[in-house]
Amino acid sequence: MGPTMYSMLMQLPLFQGMSHAHLFEVIEQAIFHFRKVEDGKTVYLQGEQCQQLTFLMGGELVATTQAPYAGLSFEEVITPYTAIEPPSLFGRQPSYKASYTARGEVSLLSIDKRYIYTLLDSYEIFRINFFNLFGSKVESLHEQLWSIRPQTLEGRMALFIRSLCTTTKGDKVMNIKMEELARLMDATRLNISAVLNKWHSEGLIILRRKAFAIPDIEALLGKALN
Repeated sequence: MGPTMYSMLMQLPLFQGMSHAHLFEVIEQAIFHFRKVEDGKTVYLQGEQCQQLTFLMGGELVATTQAPYAGLSFEEVITPYTAIEPPSLFGRQPSYKASYTARGEVSLLSIDKRYIYTLLDSYEIFRINFFNLFGSKVESLHEQLWSIRPQTLEGRMALFIRSLCTTTKGDKVMNIKMEELARLMDATRLNISAVLNKWHSEGLIILRRKAFAIPDIEALLGKALN
């Protein structure tokens, strides 16, 4: 189990840079929980208390965030070796901000929250990686907050979609009626429809009933903001 566990931890960003000796200490001391989840099964629900740090080791998860109002939900595909919401372990409301569903069979590795405190206290590299992750989240939010609001509807829509993303990787799906998107953008339904159809014709999105998929958010931003 040692070498296999060692190679698995080496692929996880929070453990990268740790010495061989420290990694083997972690393997000997920590209690790891492994599980496989079948296609379509829910892993965590939005609002559920976060009591462990979970890593996606194989397969894909779909993260779905439901807005406080019923008119909008946003889906993202999570790829292997991603830590699921580390910031949700802490704060006033330590709960998941999205629901996670298996797309195909997935493999998960979890570590209890109590041992995360030990890792943060005992291993400087783990602590640095963890703080860097938090810092990157704060930087991203700061950049979005202070970004210049585009004058065009197309640009404003693209930045709004980007603000909902936790990562620029993977497919995205926005579930929303055109009327609701028009209200959020302070625009007419006709103008919203024109932008969405333009993006669809350019291959930037795939229109669906009451939804649209974004295969490449970076491509969308590059086109809409230039």
